[in-house]
Amino acid sequence: MVRIALFAVAFLVVSSAQAQVYKCVDSSGKTIYSQDPCPANTKSGTMSRSGPSAPAAPSPDSTADKAAKESGQKDAEAQRKAEACRNARDRLAQYEIGGRLSRINAQGERYYLEDTQVEQEKVQARADIARACN
Repeated sequence: MVRIALFAVAFLVVSSAQAQVYKCVDSSGKTIYSQDPCPANTKSGTMSRSGPSAPAAPSPDSTADKAAKESGQKDAEAQRKAEACRNARDRLAQYEIGGRLSRINAQGERYYLEDTQVEQEKVQARADIARACN
């Protein structure tokens, strides 16, 4: 019982430490960060912040920030491509192992793939590998 009470208190303390930060840009281009919503005559955006140890508000975009963002996007795209490649290879391996393969139809019923369907799936998996693994 004591553990539950301590857990509840800890949860309340942590959840109360979260705050919303608003990023406001006025007509002259000046950026202001605040906990209050932006006035009507400014462009607004929100940023999440948790606790007092949150990092300082980001500075305006510089060329280094843009390069880091592009690098991050390229890394994310490379990860998606590697994941697609791995999935296609796993599918092909499953089809080549053999055995009875099944699917679930729209009514929730299981049906088994025929040999021609398995061959079509193999062809599709090979095409996916050629596209994703280059």
